[in-house]
Amino acid sequence: MAKIIINRENFKVDEKELQHGTLSIGRSKDNDLRIDDPTVSGHHAKIVTVFDSSYVEDLGSTNGTFINGERAKTHTLHNGDVLTIGHYQILFQSDAANKLKDLNATMMMGVSQLEALTQKAKRSRPVVSAQKTQRVAAVAAGATPAATPKPQLKVHQNDQPPIVRDDVLPDIDDSTELLDFSHGHPTEPNMRKLRKSDTSPIPSIKVIILGVLAAIATFALLLLFIK
Repeated sequence: MAKIIINRENFKVDEKELQHGTLSIGRSKDNDLRIDDPTVSGHHAKIVTVFDSSYVEDLGSTNGTFINGERAKTHTLHNGDVLTIGHYQILFQSDAANKLKDLNATMMMGVSQLEALTQKAKRSRPVVSAQKTQRVAAVAAGATPAATPKPQLKVHQNDQPPIVRDDVLPDIDDSTELLDFSHGHPTEPNMRKLRKSDTSPIPSIKVIILGVLAAIATFALLLLFIK
């Protein structure tokens, strides 16, 4: 666990163990650590502890919080750090470093444990093939080991000549007419043959002349009525 020792002018004033959570420091009475000093703000700083780690945070105090002689806003506390708040010095002590040293220390094993590990290593040794053992022995005797033949790549070759198809597609020799035009279309019984007069322009001329004469007669009659 971590703890803080409060000193003033090299005299120990108080000592507190840090629990998990927040320890408020200030001049007001509602603080967990009250420091009756006019240079200390009402809520000056706080120390937050989570598991084996602690850090200090300044709460916007007027004169500031100093860690090992340097002003700081936040700082992770280590064993031996000194907080200066007003005229008070707060020493931080923690045994987390000692625990870490214990975790990093090498564990000593007894003779029976060493023998058990040796037997286990022998049992788990991989089996070496006879061929590999012979090669190792040959190398140790100074002989050049025979080269292991490399696998050859087999390429399939087709000796058969290519198949050529000269077959000609048969033509369609059917000369039968799809439509038989040898016979004319039958004439419908209700249709009559055209006469020469049906294609002559004379009837049309007669109609035009009659129309002109009718117009002249009409015009002459109008003149008589007007007179």
